[in-house]
Amino acid sequence: MNLTALLSSVRPETARAFVTATWSVIQAVRAELDESAQRRTPAGRDYRERSLSRTAPAGGWLTDEELCKTAEALAEAIAAEKWTDGLITALKLLSALGGVL
Repeated sequence: MNLTALLSSVRPETARAFVTATWSVIQAVRAELDESAQRRTPAGRDYRERSLSRTAPAGGWLTDEELCKTAEALAEAIAAEKWTDGLITALKLLSALGGVL
């Protein structure tokens, strides 16, 4: 069974709630990023160190552009009531954040 077939069996009410919640989370994350970007100063860096940094980049692992595209795709899925498309988009975002598909 593929992912699309599996997700099409999800009840529309459940899918709508999940897609809408994911869209809301993205909006909250983007607002927080905008606010924190105004207060952030660049971190110091020791250029004599010979290893790669294991910390997340300053903007995080996802770019603002990726979040905007995902939010737009979720908004389109919500408007068109295409819940399977919305679920797939939400799951792709969650997998990029560190989940496993």
